[in-house]
Order: sequence, then C-alpha cells, then structure tokens
Amino acid sequence: MLNNIPQELRALPQWVCAGADKVPCNPRTGQLASVTDPATWGTFEETRRAGMKHIGFVLAPWDPFTIIDLDNKPEKPCTAEQWERHQKILTAFASYTERSASGTGYHIIVKGRVAAGVHRDNVEVYSEARYMICTGDVVRPTPIIDHQPLLDVLFAEMQPAAKSELVQIDGPLSDEKVIEMAMRAANADKFNQLCSGEWQNEYPSQSEADFALLSIFSFYTRDNEQVRRLFRMSALGKREKAVKNDRYLNFALEKIRAQQPGPVDLDALKAHAEAIAAQGPPPEPEDEATTASPLSSISLPPGLIGEMAQYFYQTAIRPVPEIALTAALGLAAGVCARSYNISGSGLNQYLILLAKTGSGKEGAMQGIENLTSFVRPQIPMVDQFIGPATFASGQALVKVLADKPCFVSVLGEFGLTLQQLSDARANSAQIMLRKMLLDLYAKSGWNRTLRSSVYADTEKNTKIVQAPNVSIFGESTPETFFDGLDSSHIAEGLIPRFSVVEYTGPRPPRNRNANVSPTAGLAQRFCDLVTVALTTSNNNTCCPVHLDNHSLVLLDDFDAHADAMINGARQDVEMQLWNRAHLKALKLSALLAVGCNPHQPVVTRELAEWAIDFVSRDVALVSKRFTEGDVGQGDSKQYHDLKRAILQYISGDQTVVKSYNLPRDLFDAKVIPYKYLARRTAAMASFRSDRTGATAALKRTLQTLVDSGAIKEVPKAQLEQNFKFCGVAYCLVSNTI
Repeated sequence: MLNNIPQELRALPQWVCAGADKVPCNPRTGQLASVTDPATWGTFEETRRAGMKHIGFVLAPWDPFTIIDLDNKPEKPCTAEQWERHQKILTAFASYTERSASGTGYHIIVKGRVAAGVHRDNVEVYSEARYMICTGDVVRPTPIIDHQPLLDVLFAEMQPAAKSELVQIDGPLSDEKVIEMAMRAANADKFNQLCSGEWQNEYPSQSEADFALLSIFSFYTRDNEQVRRLFRMSALGKREKAVKNDRYLNFALEKIRAQQPGPVDLDALKAHAEAIAAQGPPPEPEDEATTASPLSSISLPPGLIGEMAQYFYQTAIRPVPEIALTAALGLAAGVCARSYNISGSGLNQYLILLAKTGSGKEGAMQGIENLTSFVRPQIPMVDQFIGPATFASGQALVKVLADKPCFVSVLGEFGLTLQQLSDARANSAQIMLRKMLLDLYAKSGWNRTLRSSVYADTEKNTKIVQAPNVSIFGESTPETFFDGLDSSHIAEGLIPRFSVVEYTGPRPPRNRNANVSPTAGLAQRFCDLVTVALTTSNNNTCCPVHLDNHSLVLLDDFDAHADAMINGARQDVEMQLWNRAHLKALKLSALLAVGCNPHQPVVTRELAEWAIDFVSRDVALVSKRFTEGDVGQGDSKQYHDLKRAILQYISGDQTVVKSYNLPRDLFDAKVIPYKYLARRTAAMASFRSDRTGATAALKRTLQTLVDSGAIKEVPKAQLEQNFKFCGVAYCLVSNTI
C-alpha cells in the first residue's frame, strides 16, 4: 500500500521510520530522528529498507504541505459532535486522504500553510516541525490540492475565542457620526440589511447576525453604551433577549473587544517613533539602490591580480570595483590553479558576485574576453583555461575536465542555479552536479584524483582526472541568491565553499573609454603566467607555494580564530561558514603570491592579511544576512522586509510621501497607513512569491508584529477623529522591531 502515497511526497528526502512506539528514527542509522534536523531524515526508499513497522513524512518549512489529522483512537474515541465535524472537514477538503495507522482516523494532505500548529476536538493541523505516519490506505485517491483559503477558515475556527473585560469609554463621536461612517464603508450594504433585520439569506441564525452588527458598531466606537444603544435602535435589537438587560449584548461585546486594538496615545507614540528614527537611518529597502561604493572602498591586492582588476575596472562599460576584482581572481585561478599547490591543495576558487540588475555585471566577462583575446595571437592555447558557460550535469562537467583539467567558468544567473542544486526536489542531473562541485573543491591537490564513473549508457562513462581544478565565477542578483537560501543549504556544504562578494551601489555611469587594449606590461605579465601554466601542464609538474614566517603566523592565528568561532557559534550557519575560512584564505593568499612571482611564489605578510580580510568579509556578509533574517522566502524574511519598510517610514524620508501619495498629517504623526505597507511589500520578492499571495502574507506578518507588541493598530474612530482618515493604520510601540 505504501506505493499509493503520492509521488510528490515520496520524491522528497523527508522520511523517517518508527517502531510500535511511533518514536521517529533515522532510517540510515537507526538513531533517534528530529523533526527539525534534516540530517536525521532519509529518502522514501531508505526508510522502506529500514524494515521498521511505520514510515513517516516530516513536514518542513520549505515544503508546501499541511496535514489535517482527524483523530479517532479506540482509547479516545470521538464524540458524536466531533464525528460530525470530522465528516464536514472530510467533505470540504477534497484532497489526498488516507486512513491512519489505527484504521479509525484519517489524514488529509493539502497544499497551504497555517501560522502555527493547532489541536482541538480531536483535530490536529500542522505545517512544519511534525511528522505523520503514512499508511497508503487510501480513502480519497486524488492529487494533493491547494486549499489555503479553507485552511485559513479552519485555523481561525480552531482558535479559542478570547474575551475582554468591558471598560466603559465615553466616545467622542455622536450616534449620527458613527452611523454615517458605517454607511460610507465598503460593507455598507450588509450594514443596512442588518439594521433592517434582513439576515435570513446570510446567516444561519439571528444570534450570528446580531454578532455581525455589533461588530460593525464596535469598529467605529469604543463606547460600549453607545454600541448597545445603536444596536437596540436597529430591527435586530428589538427582541426580548437584547432589551431586557445587557447580559446578552455584553457577552458578544466581550468577544468583540478582545479582538480589537485599544485606543493609543498618538503624541507619545510619535515621540517614541522619532526617538527610534534618531538612532540612525534604517537599512535600505531591497528594491532601492544604496550609495555607490567608491573604488577606494576596496583594497586591490598587489601583483598581477591587482593589475588585472584595475584594467577590468577602467575598461568596463559600467565600472564597478567589486566586479573587476572578482573577475580578476576568477581568471587567475582558471589559468594557474592546477600549476601550484599550497599545503597539498590547488588554488581553485569558487566565487559569486552579487549585484543589482543593470549595475554592470557583464563587465566581468567582457574584461576576461578582452585580455584573453589580446594574448591569443601569441598563445592560442589560452582558451583552454576558459570553461563552459553552463553545466548540464555532473557527468558533463567531468567530461570537460578530461580535456581541460584547469579552467574557470563564468556562469550567469548562478544564484538561480545554486537554488536548483540545493533544492530538496533537485533532479538526478542536478544532484550529480552538486555532488561534483562539492567533491571537486577538495580534489584540486596535485596528488589527488577524481575517480572514473561507469554507467549502463557507455557514452556517460568518465575517465580518471588528476588534480582537477575547476574555478567558478558566478554572478547573480542579491535577491535571487539570498531569497533562495536557508540554513539547510549552508549545512549541506556547497554555499560555504563560495566566496561571496556583493556590490550594493547604484548603476554606474557609462565609461566612454571602455574596451581599450591592455598595456604592453600587463599583457606580457599575463602571457608569462599562461606560459608557466602551460609548461607545467605539459611537463606534468606542479610548483609549491611557500609561506614566509610572518604569513605562517598570521594564517595559523586565523585558523585558531576560525576554530574559536566554530566552537562558540550560536547557530549551525555560523559554524559552517567558518569551517572552510582558513582553507579559503590559504588558497587565496597563494593565488596572490603566484600573481606577484609565478616562478618562485611566496606568501608574504601583506598577501596573508589581504586574503584573511577578504574571507572575513565574505563570512560576515552571509552571516549577517542570516542573523537579521534577510534570507529565504519564509516568515523571517517577510518580517525583516516589513520591519525595513516601517523604519523607512518613521525615519522621515520625504520621498515616501511623494512616492506613495500618503496623507501628510499621518506621516508627520508617524502613523503608518496600511496602503503604504501594501504597496511597499507588493514589490518585495518575499511577499510577491508567497504561495498565499502578497496580501495574505502582509496581513499575516502584520498580525505577528501586533501579537508581539511591536506595532499597534490605531482604532478606526481615532483615525477618523484625528485625521479624517478612513482606512487601517498602525503605530510603532516597541524598540525591538
């Protein structure tokens, strides 16, 4: 029966096994598994081979699935009322359904998410950090269907109804003004029908209609006596239970008030927001450019690599120092990484450059092509150091290495490629490519080999490759790269092998001197490097790179520092990022040394310091993004982006008023209208790509901020009275946003 389980679940490596006690176990080791640690899960086939009584699917934050568990255990059977509710849920959620292991309950698997797991009346709903024993005992053999709107309704119904103690507050608005506001609102038709006593076509009972009308009145006034008075003026308010005393109305008002924001001290909160804004400008939003990074902000290394970077910068159509430097490092590694070793490792580099679209990333490939084209007439073999622009699979990459054991590939939109390679749903070709990239990084040493592979299709067979040195220069936008990351991608090991360089400035002005030829001196020094690389390759030799005493001490100290950072790491991401920091600095410093003297390369103090600084910046960049929650597409990224939009608003940025056509008096009072946040977040990738839609994601994130006490909704009546504003708005109430 297990083959009845939907293929889209079986394809994911999110399976555990369990015995009769139903405690989840790692199918590969038999040890206890954790529903929050992917390293303890396995594939569907691994779990079946484990031979235990049960297998279970783990719900993870990155998958689209939610489980509705209708529990009816023999030791805890449903009541008649609960059974009826179960039947309604089974009917409403038309998606793949199977019987539970007991044979008396049901599991419904749908697409969609709930904000948190809920459990009520023998019904459980979870989207993550839980596992479900799968039986394949199918009740409804349909595909897994997206039911987000129904999930929202079910989740809301399963929340316990809160009550609030009623406090009488004299309202500032007259009865006439409250009625006028309700009649001008978007739901005016419903309001008029309820006031006229017309409820039969919309509500199953008059009590629910009463609650709806009381909610409308309560929305516009905090005065409970006024609400009761206005309700009794309506046709619904004429029946005996509503007029004989306040008990019936107060019972409803207690529930309504519990869900409403209280009045706020706008003057005090304005001063509070101004104090927060005075602490410094907020982080720049992701869809706007920041201040340009001048060339002086990057210290170019000495020697040939620094000269190449300077040439790439000066001849780019849109000159950017970060782009020029990363291209120079990639080209140098592509030429000489196999010809030199340091501490038994080749000098290959995995580099990724992040910059906004249109900021000049194409200047990297253009600079590389200009320099190689200039020396090609003298050394035609220079092209063997430039690799393919795409890799179809791991086997394809190995076949290239058989003819080109040392090269650099310039890969466009590489952030998207890394997302695909690291995705749990990667296909076999992508999985093989990821494995190759992981393996090749450590196979660059002269005495190391990449073993051959044999396939049923002989055309896919690969040969043994000695000291394969693949260098990668990938480019991407920050959004594509960081929005696709989560901690599992770091733990998997591929991302920490890359040195990440980011350009955060605006689009540079066009360079009128672009594409000029390199100087004779630069061309000759690059020719010398290519000649040495070709000679060592033809002679099957490798030159060691030595460390002088000063650099040896510096790099040893950096190694000890990396150990300390790993041992003191508060999260796995930080530990993994520091894990290869020393190796990256060692290889980079050796590459710089070759650029300074390709015949007798020695790492000096200056080169070691430059390499250590470069690697430290790389680790800090990625670590900071994770610490601030500025990665991925989940709730933490949305929280971070919304926080940034709010901080920009309260900072007093005058462009906000003009760009979003905001009421000036609200802006001056630091009251944040919903329409600003809706338009701001609609352009953000984290909200735009949310499976529930940008609007639903915004409302969910706003509610999280309200629940955490970071912001507070300003009551409707207060907005109308103070600003003549009819809409939803918030104010900042916490320093911890």
